[in-house]
Amino acid sequence: MSQQFVGINGEQTGLGFTNRDQGAKVEEDQGLIDFQIITNNGNHDKMKMLIDLKNIFARQLPKMPKEYIVRLVFDRNHESMCIIKDDTKVIGGICYRKYPTQRFAEIAFLAITANLQVKGYGTRLMNKFKEHIQKQDVEYLLTYADNYAIGYFRKQGFYQEIKMNPDRWKGFIKDYDGGTLMECYVHPSIDYGNISDLIREQKQLMIDIIKKLTLNDRVYPGIENQNYKVESSNGDRPAVKPESVQGIMESGWTIEDYNELKKQKEKTFMISCQQIIDTMRKHKSAWPFLEPVNKDDVPDYYDVITDPIDIKTIEKKLQNNQYTSKDLFIKDVKRIFTNCRNYNQPDTIYYKCANELERTIDDYLKKLKDESQIPGVSKKIKKTNNK
Repeated sequence: MSQQFVGINGEQTGLGFTNRDQGAKVEEDQGLIDFQIITNNGNHDKMKMLIDLKNIFARQLPKMPKEYIVRLVFDRNHESMCIIKDDTKVIGGICYRKYPTQRFAEIAFLAITANLQVKGYGTRLMNKFKEHIQKQDVEYLLTYADNYAIGYFRKQGFYQEIKMNPDRWKGFIKDYDGGTLMECYVHPSIDYGNISDLIREQKQLMIDIIKKLTLNDRVYPGIENQNYKVESSNGDRPAVKPESVQGIMESGWTIEDYNELKKQKEKTFMISCQQIIDTMRKHKSAWPFLEPVNKDDVPDYYDVITDPIDIKTIEKKLQNNQYTSKDLFIKDVKRIFTNCRNYNQPDTIYYKCANELERTIDDYLKKLKDESQIPGVSKKIKKTNNK
């Protein structure tokens, strides 16, 4: 994964996303591409390269007036770094102007041929440009980026927060309507030309150091491979004693860590269930189910319904920690509705209230079911033979 870096004191390094240019660097090392600084010095071959680069800018920057592109590319105050492929073909480049007394450079145009933009040439171009400009004692790069280019420049270490003293650049560069001024600090100690290799070596060095200080790379055999039957039950310890698993104690784990996590998850489970109870209680159709059915009012109810339940009873069971799993809680809530439909006829108000409340509460129950299992429930594991 690409990574962005800042200096030891938080300063911008201009590293941007460091490994995007690796493929292009390999091509450069193999002599397939080259980077050349081109100026309008009257040389026929150099002029042809500038024309090719101008055409790339015109195609890739359609909103930029062509006359303006021509004027800056061939302006002798401007220079261009071109990517040359197969010794002759220009596939992209940067047109820029240096301000030596102010120690900054302004990037006017930057573009890569359309069908080559995903191969890392743009990042390699920027890193080679930083390497070149670093040798010219340039400290900052400035550019005006349109909305399409802001993302690219951010990946190359440019920021919209301008830290260079305004006295150094105001009056030297032109303001562009619709453009966003961005800045990149060229760090004097960074080898931009070999940044991918440098970061890869530093990463490997850190991994080697971590391996010496930790046991993360050590592989233990684990629990003996056997068949187990899992049962839920109350208890204060996990299903398998963690202390018996090789590597657990070496990692710094303690039973206190487990118990603390268990308490946190139990609390979360209690809150979720209580929210469901509160939602049911406030619903307009909940009135028949708020408390146990009065036997004096309905003499035969408990003859028909042998496993009665209601919202008040569910809340009491929750407060007494009687729900050791989500399924038990959900089962009780669902039983409110099934009991009602089993006792009452479909055309009764009670039957209709059960259906309406169930429709409302069903999404809450599904959400609860999708949450992680309560760690407060320990597991008893029994060895069994599966034949």
